[in-house]
Amino acid sequence: MNVIQINDDALQTRLSKVAAAMQDTTRLGHAIALSFDTVTQDNFDSEGRPKWAGLSPNYAKKRKPGKLLFQTGHLRRSITTSVTSDSVTIGTNVIYAAIHHFGGTIKHPGGTRYVIRDGRAQFVSNGFTGPTAGVTKPHNIDMPPRPYLPMDERGFLQREAEDAVFDDVDFYWHKSFA
Repeated sequence: MNVIQINDDALQTRLSKVAAAMQDTTRLGHAIALSFDTVTQDNFDSEGRPKWAGLSPNYAKKRKPGKLLFQTGHLRRSITTSVTSDSVTIGTNVIYAAIHHFGGTIKHPGGTRYVIRDGRAQFVSNGFTGPTAGVTKPHNIDMPPRPYLPMDERGFLQREAEDAVFDDVDFYWHKSFA
């Protein structure tokens, strides 16, 4: 095995800094996590990038006014990030999060009770004790994808997230080796 010895103190110092900086990328991970969170919040504010599909005509009639995916704010508030020395994770533990992000078909079994108020059906809880007008039949609910996280189902970052991560890496690189 051949060995090359470097006799340049400045270069050895620089190489030592490179090796030390590459061993712990936690600070970079925190910067990337913040960028992921910022892009995600911007996706909610912009109602998608690209713009999310509109509401079905039936749902649009009965929905309260406001932004898409923001009826209660629960999904948006549930977004969390985590960082280790070699990974950054963003996600949510909300049970309906995946169907909103990826879209799909919900096979509803039916049986949801409802009452008629002001000429419109209104669903009631299982604990409701008054008279009901009926129960729903089994049906499908087709949900278009409304991706709010900064990556798609294959793990590819959306453009805004990719740009932000490149900026984070460039900043970290220059700060570490300046």
